Formats: sequence, structure tokens, C-alpha cells
Amino acid sequence: PTTGPTVTPTPTMGPPPAVIINEIDADTVGTDADEFIELYDGGVGNTDLSGTVVVLYNGSSDTSYDAIDLDGFSTNMSGYFVIGSASVPNVDLAAFTTNGLQNGADAVAFYQGNDTDFPSGTAVTATNLIDAIVYDTNDSDDTGLLSVLLNPGEPQVNEAANGTADVESIGRCPNGSGGAMNTTAYTTGNPSPGADNDCTSGPTPTP
Repeated sequence: PTTGPTVTPTPTMGPPPAVIINEIDADTVGTDADEFIELYDGGVGNTDLSGTVVVLYNGSSDTSYDAIDLDGFSTNMSGYFVIGSASVPNVDLAAFTTNGLQNGADAVAFYQGNDTDFPSGTAVTATNLIDAIVYDTNDSDDTGLLSVLLNPGEPQVNEAANGTADVESIGRCPNGSGGAMNTTAYTTGNPSPGADNDCTSGPTPTP
């Protein structure tokens, strides 16, 4: 009998790691040479990040402009993993030089997958999404990113809420709180890559 082509089953992904985006700094002094993204596993430590990817979205088109593959990496003993410029304290993966993170309205998203799943210009998606933040520096809300990447009603976070975006970051307060795809816990504060977030400032106002 005639048989059709053999179909290779799509591999089933295991459960995602219990890791969230904990802090980002997209706007820094001068040429933005100290930008970073911090992941956090809640303090468990040494969590394998293989099979995950951080994707950066451009709010002007709601499509990707960079994808950072995390195969072979893990969080440190304290539970942190920092992606950023080489000059950033405690950086684990030097993925940027200058202006690696756009200032907003844009997004950082964390997925199960690989960088090859997100070639430049990939439309924003919630498929295999683990966590995300949509942020800005005094920009209008990007409803296209918010509706796909965050839970309903969660706000876009303004790094410039205090008027000092170039010397502050946005991070979850209390450290590691709020849950995946939720942004209400984010506040502005002093950058603290690879360490507990600075929670001395008040909550970032919803634009």
C-alpha cells in the first residue's frame, strides 16, 4: 500500500523553569552602556536556563529586534542571572555593548525556546511565554504588547516615573514578588544587578 510522508512529532517541552524577569535597566547615562536584564529563580540557585530565550520587542512595530539564547547557562548560587553590557556589575552574559535595550515603549519577554525561533521581525506572541515586562520612558501605552504579553489589567512600567531614568532601574518589590506576566510589583530604584532590588522608592505610577 502507498504510504504518506513520515511526520516527525514536535518535541514536547517540559515544564518551564520557575524563573522570572526581576529587574531591567534600559536607560542609562550617556550611550546606554550599562543596560541589563536580571532573571531570578526565587533564591533556589543554580537553575538550568537551557531551552529558554530572552526576546526584545520593538514597540513601534510590536516585533522582535533581538533574541538571546540561554542554552548552557544557569542562575548563580543566589538565584540571579544577569544579561547586559560587560561593564555591568555581576553580569553573567555580556550580550550588549551600547544601546542594546531600546528605551520604550518596548518589551522584554522570556520564553521556552531558542533564539532561532525568533528571527528579527517576529510578531509578538504569547506561545511558550514564561514572563514579560512592557516598559517605557514617558511614552504612551503600547496596547499591542500589553494585550499579548501581560495578564489583563497589568500596567506598562515607566522607568522615568521619577524623572531620573538614566540613573534608576525598574525592579520587583519586594524582591522577586508579583508573579509571572504581572507588573504591578515593579518600582523604580537604584540599579542592583545580581542582588536584591532597591525597594526604597514608592511604586511606579501607572501611566
